Amino acid sequence: MPAQTVSKLKWCTLFIIGLQLAACGDAPAPKQAMLPSVIVNTAKTEEIQSKTEIVGRTHASEDVVIKSQIQGQLLKRTFIEGDDIDKGDLLFEIDPSTFEAELAQHKAVLKQALASRDVAVMNWERGSRLLPDGMISAQDMDELTTRKLTTAAGVVQAEAAVKGSELQLSYTKIYAPISGRISNSKVSTGDIISSNSEMANLVQLQPMWVNFQVAERALINARESFAKAAKKEIEISDIIIGLRLPNGSMFSETGYVDFVSNRVDAATGTLPIRATFKNENKLMLPGMFVTLIIESPVKENALLIPQASVQEDQQGRFVMVLNDKDEVEKRIVELGERFGIDWRVLSGLKDGERIVVDGLQKIRPGIQVKAVEQEVIPFKESQTAPK
Repeated sequence: MPAQTVSKLKWCTLFIIGLQLAACGDAPAPKQAMLPSVIVNTAKTEEIQSKTEIVGRTHASEDVVIKSQIQGQLLKRTFIEGDDIDKGDLLFEIDPSTFEAELAQHKAVLKQALASRDVAVMNWERGSRLLPDGMISAQDMDELTTRKLTTAAGVVQAEAAVKGSELQLSYTKIYAPISGRISNSKVSTGDIISSNSEMANLVQLQPMWVNFQVAERALINARESFAKAAKKEIEISDIIIGLRLPNGSMFSETGYVDFVSNRVDAATGTLPIRATFKNENKLMLPGMFVTLIIESPVKENALLIPQASVQEDQQGRFVMVLNDKDEVEKRIVELGERFGIDWRVLSGLKDGERIVVDGLQKIRPGIQVKAVEQEVIPFKESQTAPK
């Protein structure tokens, strides 16, 4: 290669290196890393009225099994299956001929007993007049007295037999003992009905009972909480109960607690309780699973935080809290019931502390963040608190 060409290449190389060194010397300093941006919410104490949801099951306030008390052939059924029946309505009629014959026989026996008693009384009265004059002996008078007493007992026995026959005859007609809705018939016309045969079922739909159970721990906590908030003993009548039907709609009527068991079920650790609803439109039927919404009779103050801020690990539930320097701290919290989109804080957090509700995936304890305050939607008392 000619010397002149080599010299030009050297000068070019030196020129390029010089430009690179100059560029390096003029490079700006690296920018400081941007802080992760998170949305925070301030924990605040608000006035709430607790509502608890408990699943219960409806039960008829009266549930009667219609049974036969005698044996005989079923002559007719007088009701339409599934209809509403009034108390005293005729439901079934069993062939009465056998019982009518027995009644006639017992009435005849009663007439004979009455005649015998009347004769015995007349003889005893006659003997009473003759005894003072010595016309009859004392032994004869004793026999007259015995005859009078025996025939009187015979009358009582015959009268009892007549009443028994009348009672048996009355059992041939079966009437509704309560007002309610009748089931399908368990027997058909012409069947030979035996004593104690189940013939139908009658349930009373007004009022309707709802049976449910409350855990003993929850019951004690609720009583203590209510008493503390109200500063007095809470009566059962103070508790208002709403009801949600199986299709999710709210029942138009409110109910009340009318029975609390006198002991806790040892097997389940729960206390059986019963609520009563008027059920005037007869919408509720026995055996339905419904949701009871039990509202606290008192209002109380509670610290609420959004559910979105709560995380959980092996240590339990926790939230990320920002200190005065916007540094992240992990805080273990104890939570109570839920109120709409909020969660009640029992311990681990104070009023006014800032918690992270969005951007949790970008942070860890100890780092500094850029905090943006969240717009808070006020809690509505109409929101329920599922248990």
